[in-house]
Amino acid sequence: MSDAWRLLDTGTQPAAYNMALERVILTARSRGLIPNTLHFLEFTPSALVGYHQSVPLEVEEDYCLHHGIEINRRVSGGGAIYVDEGVLGWELVACKDTPGIPGRLDDMYRLLCEGAVAGLARLGVAARFRPKNDIEVEGRKISGTGGAEAGNALIYHGTVLNDFDVETMIRCLRLPIAKLDDKQVQSFKERVVSLREVLGSLPSMPAIKQAMAVGFASVLGIRLEAGALTEQEKKLLEQELPLFQSGDWIWGTRQLQDSSLSTVDYKTPGGLIRVTLTLDRTRRRIRYAFITGDFFAYPERSILDLEAALKNASCEPGDLLQTVRGFFNAHQVRIPGITPDDFFYALQTAVYPTGRGREQSFKTAESSAGR
Repeated sequence: MSDAWRLLDTGTQPAAYNMALERVILTARSRGLIPNTLHFLEFTPSALVGYHQSVPLEVEEDYCLHHGIEINRRVSGGGAIYVDEGVLGWELVACKDTPGIPGRLDDMYRLLCEGAVAGLARLGVAARFRPKNDIEVEGRKISGTGGAEAGNALIYHGTVLNDFDVETMIRCLRLPIAKLDDKQVQSFKERVVSLREVLGSLPSMPAIKQAMAVGFASVLGIRLEAGALTEQEKKLLEQELPLFQSGDWIWGTRQLQDSSLSTVDYKTPGGLIRVTLTLDRTRRRIRYAFITGDFFAYPERSILDLEAALKNASCEPGDLLQTVRGFFNAHQVRIPGITPDDFFYALQTAVYPTGRGREQSFKTAESSAGR
């Protein structure tokens, strides 16, 4: 088999087709039937939940039904996303032992995201990797990423927001903005940015794909050769597609997350901290944190980075206190009149809005920190 990677472009397809094809390519690579592959894919309007998520908890099903938005489930974990014709999907499918791809997950995420960053740079976009798995432009998200594996193969995929419809995203997904006022909703919208907004005009889709391909090739040190689906992949797709079109796959029995939304205001000498959390209470983790307030933070992007550090973090008191203190120490954050522990208390108040549980959580955290 050639050392070159296949460059595959399957154009715009329904979500079920694209999700089934992800599994097919991953399976085919794990069986040694195809070379490593860079795959570009595009979507009709779709709401995609992560593998472990529950559709009713993540998606506004009635809105999607009435607006022709397909609902489906990814083969990888992570959070729900909205995609449409304004989003380019990219995915790398490779053997885990491919030379140059790190075995440590955090290092692999960084390297593969740097390929996307290099591609965006060729379009004139100064993007950067933001741990754990986002790509941003001046603090605003332009690409989210994630991955899965099968046997000795991995898939790592992401998006490029070319001309993103943030209003539809807000309406079709159950996002943590229900309790926010108009000003805060606008702040939430400003967490994402599209190529059109950054550049002032949108390059053609072929130009975007070409830039991304060159970016990945240069960072990974690989050669790309255009190719098509093999006959073996087409047969596998015929077998897999009915499952991905079925209610068993889309809705299934994956009620694995007891999700809840909590918003609190926490007053400090330096100003008000307002925290909105989406919590996975089953796994005791913060799925999403949205932090605003009337304080002044230095560096300016500190709160965005804190939100990223809290993504999927444990909300157990001792763990959360360590996460917050560790973040402030590592990034030398300065917020006049507000301490790291103020942010911890605001977050814990959102985890335990009332009652004895909140008081006990504070005591537990203080004890674990040796206070």
